[in-house]
Amino acid sequence: MDKLNDFKVFVRAAQHCSFSAAAWELGMTPSAVSKAVQRLEKYLGTRLVNRTTRSLSLTEDGAEFFDRCRQILDEIEEAELALNQSNSFPKGLLRISLAVAIGHLHIIPALANFIERYPDLKLEVALSDRMVDLVEEGIDATVRVGDGSESRLIMRRLATARFVICAAPAYLARYGEPKTPEDLNAHQCLNFLSPRTGRAFDWFFQRDGEAFNLPIDGRIRFNHSESLLAAAIAGAGLIQVHRYIAGTAIANGELKPVLELFAPTTGSPIAVLYPQKRHLSAKVRVFVDFMSNLMAQLKQQRIVE
Repeated sequence: MDKLNDFKVFVRAAQHCSFSAAAWELGMTPSAVSKAVQRLEKYLGTRLVNRTTRSLSLTEDGAEFFDRCRQILDEIEEAELALNQSNSFPKGLLRISLAVAIGHLHIIPALANFIERYPDLKLEVALSDRMVDLVEEGIDATVRVGDGSESRLIMRRLATARFVICAAPAYLARYGEPKTPEDLNAHQCLNFLSPRTGRAFDWFFQRDGEAFNLPIDGRIRFNHSESLLAAAIAGAGLIQVHRYIAGTAIANGELKPVLELFAPTTGSPIAVLYPQKRHLSAKVRVFVDFMSNLMAQLKQQRIVE
């Protein structure tokens, strides 16, 4: 039995909680993945996974064995990287997680050029605003907006996202422009709901060097930033979003910024994070470089800072 290969198969199946997903990633059939796990269970004399028709879960022994296997495979990968660092070329599967709005609006459209440069590289992309556990879920790198550093991760800050308040020119022509944050109470405003709490975010301002926030009573609330943007472009009201969300619409004249004198001077970091390892793999290294170049382009367009 090729135990090392079966270790790899078991780890992928455990990470995905699915034989089918592990099979797709490894270029195998689901039955081959299942047989590899069965061979390990027979060799070890214990059941590693609980199987159902739709998914699988780890037994207590399986969870302990999974942690040990992952450590072993990480050590092997470290050894291979140490030997091949000088001439390594990115290859294999790169699993990345992207914050939803910036991923959909700016990163995904640029991935075609990225993948074209590296023919031996495959990408698996997940969009999520939750705090993904890279180590636990086997993710190679993530792009986050906002504070989210962890001791187990390397964080490379790429840019800063700042808030802008804006509305469609037609809306402003009809209702006028607010001159102070307090004027927003007399306007139609659109709110963004926190994915964690389900409550509308306050709006952020700065006056005389002091930062403050105000609860804004919006008539329409969204849990999806691009829907919020679309409603504003259609003239439904004012929004406060990060400029990377509204920047293209502002440049196109679809939206006009207001209350810029009260815009907060602080912003949220845009960063790429990846697990700490002594040797950075070629596939993660080129993705980090790609993100750095992409953010440089967005800075030139004043989408980010």
